[in-house]
Amino acid sequence: MQGRRQPGVDRILVATDRSDSADSAVEWAAEMARRYGSELLLLQVLADDSDDAYGEAVSGLAKLSEALAAPRTRLQVVVDSDPSRAIVETAEQDRTDVLVVGSMGMSGRKEFLLGNVPNRVSHNAPCTVVIVNTGITRRGLFKR
Repeated sequence: MQGRRQPGVDRILVATDRSDSADSAVEWAAEMARRYGSELLLLQVLADDSDDAYGEAVSGLAKLSEALAAPRTRLQVVVDSDPSRAIVETAEQDRTDVLVVGSMGMSGRKEFLLGNVPNRVSHNAPCTVVIVNTGITRRGLFKR
């Protein structure tokens, strides 16, 4: 076993669009980070590269991070028209151990043609992927 990296959960990435349903996935990932003493990366992918949208995303993630009170939390905003690609690339670059996404994604015709974001992420990620059922908002699921 010498030379091989031992399995662990050092880095957790959670992708969010900051919607109410995505909050369940963020809370789940934050609790996992607390339990394992892991670093938590909050990621938001934007299709719009305007300064206003970017600034609003950074500000929103900072407020979310404060509310989570999870130690070792980092924030990242990425501009990309393909959210699943951006999430997978960030996981690769960050050497993520566990990637957390919510079960809600694109819907309708676009989902049929391209596949939804959680599905595409789970098939392309370089690490373990946890898809949290976000169909029902579960505020307060984890006690802080």
